Amino acid sequence: MDHSLLPFAIILSILLCGCAPLCSSKRQRAQRVRPASQTQLGTGFAKDAPAARIPVRPGDIIFISVPNYLFRKVSTATLCPANHVGIVFHDPKRGWLVAESAVPVSRYTPLEKFIARSHGGWCEIRRLKAGITEAQVEALRAECDARMGVVYHTGFRYESRRQFCSKFVYDVYQSALGIQVGELETFSHLLDRNPEAGLGFWRVWFFGQIPWSRLTVTPASQFESGLLKTVWRNRTGHR
Repeated sequence: MDHSLLPFAIILSILLCGCAPLCSSKRQRAQRVRPASQTQLGTGFAKDAPAARIPVRPGDIIFISVPNYLFRKVSTATLCPANHVGIVFHDPKRGWLVAESAVPVSRYTPLEKFIARSHGGWCEIRRLKAGITEAQVEALRAECDARMGVVYHTGFRYESRRQFCSKFVYDVYQSALGIQVGELETFSHLLDRNPEAGLGFWRVWFFGQIPWSRLTVTPASQFESGLLKTVWRNRTGHR
């Protein structure tokens, strides 16, 4: 799956995930988003968004619940509705953006479009309890910029040169701030923790052989991280 089957895996993942089309990687690499002071985002970005305004800051970690088949299986396996994650920044021209590892490559996505992909507008924004400085935001931004245009890894292998959403967030925070948001764990530990999830889908996904010893990191482990605090949530549309 890591080599000869990659084209098939990418196509399959696109069909399952329904992600947005590829953006220009050159434009993404050149893009520089700039930090902003604490700001509030107006409503109107998602169908089921609440009337309250959202207190969001650069560097916040945002979780959503993508309803497509693969992401639902991730939620089932991890016992957590959060199955996709990104990092929020502000651009003076484009507004609020989310740096994310997505299919087929990592990119910056407008915040309202990112949240609109979530089931019923379900969303939770979390922030470091210790706070974050402008210099740290710049460091996070630089690490995100360096990872734009990288191909998505459908095998969720942490050691891969490719990326997936939670690996992207984990590596950015670790490289920029020396902080590990989330937990590295094997597929054996992950799937044994929830025996009710069933293994049939994952056997098919990995072409008959689940890589039990493979290290990965999940959005759920980041969502539950004790280093973060919740600053805003919208759960009204999730089931």
